[in-house]
Amino acid sequence: MTLTESQWGRIQGRGIKGPEADERRYPFPVPNGWFAVAQSDDLSPGQTKNVHYFGRDLVVWREEVSGEPHVVEAYCAHLGAHLGVGAGSPDSHEPGPGTVVGACLQCPFHGWRYDGSGACVEIPYAKSARIPEKARVRGFPAVEMNGLIFAWHHAHDEPPQWELPVLDEFDDPEWVGPVYTDRFIATALQELMENDQDTVHFVYVHGLDAVPEQTTKWDGRMRITEAPREDGGTFTRESYQLGYVVLRITGGFTFMGASSPVDEGHSHQRWVFAYPKSLGDELGQEMIDRFARAGIYQDIPIWEHKKFWEHPVLVKGDGEIAEYRRWVAQFYSWPGEADQHGSRPNGRNGRAQGEPASRRGTVETERGANTYG
Repeated sequence: MTLTESQWGRIQGRGIKGPEADERRYPFPVPNGWFAVAQSDDLSPGQTKNVHYFGRDLVVWREEVSGEPHVVEAYCAHLGAHLGVGAGSPDSHEPGPGTVVGACLQCPFHGWRYDGSGACVEIPYAKSARIPEKARVRGFPAVEMNGLIFAWHHAHDEPPQWELPVLDEFDDPEWVGPVYTDRFIATALQELMENDQDTVHFVYVHGLDAVPEQTTKWDGRMRITEAPREDGGTFTRESYQLGYVVLRITGGFTFMGASSPVDEGHSHQRWVFAYPKSLGDELGQEMIDRFARAGIYQDIPIWEHKKFWEHPVLVKGDGEIAEYRRWVAQFYSWPGEADQHGSRPNGRNGRAQGEPASRRGTVETERGANTYG
């Protein structure tokens, strides 16, 4: 096989060819769920923001009066203009912002106006009041909570199937927050969250003296883990779907992991923190830095240079990796198939032939030093 220029450059620079941009690293599609597409303070009423998630160009925008957020696919159904890129000024070819008129997003090219669902509701110059049935772009249900704007993605365009929790700490006047941190990582969303169950890596990547202990409860869509801390407290993770987890430390420290799929092989990881004012800014910021920097930066080179094995060779002591892959399968829908919540008879995501896609009911596991997931 002939090397491309980018492959040859990587080999010369790092000794690693790695995958090409169009080479499929992972066997699973973009998952279903609520995913953060913007911070609340990214845009004011009447403003737009261009983003890329779910393998699509999107426009996040707020209505002029209510400020209600919406998320739609970026390209106008008419002649394909980007709805979030306005015309440049006479003195510059730099693009202008998108245009919001009342409760509609207006195409900069011919003035077609779309409501929050993505339906075209007005064509100002049309000689007929009738709007063509196909005059719409894909809209994504949106909610705003915990300092972020979330969009619902489903591979088969089905409506939202669950809600995410509101975190009282973010609106409590006695707490500081939300404090935002984020990073783009060249890995699939599933790989990011698998780290929680890969207990052994905490020793070799993060320098812990021993594999930490943890109990894990698998309850349908929920995954709840608890780990004892040296100070006698508890570190609890509550995962509500793939990409959304609430983490709390006894004594008053909360953060939300809201990671979003950019596409099948890239993720935007957001960690949003809050801490009580009584903790003090110095200690609060120290804890944020500990998690947002030391807790992640060591992982990124591993994630970005590893391969995903559909059928890994696991040994006793590896933690609950297989259990995690069974749980996460419920968040996928496969192209060309009816929504089966991840069921697929080919052993993907750690599932044997004929085994159910996800556990129903509640399963709790305790393995002492072998389980931290």
